[in-house]
Amino acid sequence: MSSKRTASLGQFFEMMNEMDADQMTALVEKHLSDEDLELFVRHLEDFYGIEEEEELGNLAQIMVTGYLAAKSELGQLQ
Repeated sequence: MSSKRTASLGQFFEMMNEMDADQMTALVEKHLSDEDLELFVRHLEDFYGIEEEEELGNLAQIMVTGYLAAKSELGQLQ
């Protein structure tokens, strides 16, 4: 990864760290619908065979963060 990409990713995570729960929810809702979020969860259930609700929630949050990081990298996160 180039230093420019590393810096960009670092800035994204700094931005995330500065957000409170309401700001994070607003950011997610801006970029993903409830149906989109359900697709993440269904993928975890179907592809990985995960059934436990808490684990599904945690992994879905990780996937959403990755999705938002990619949008940020592409300059599509405003």
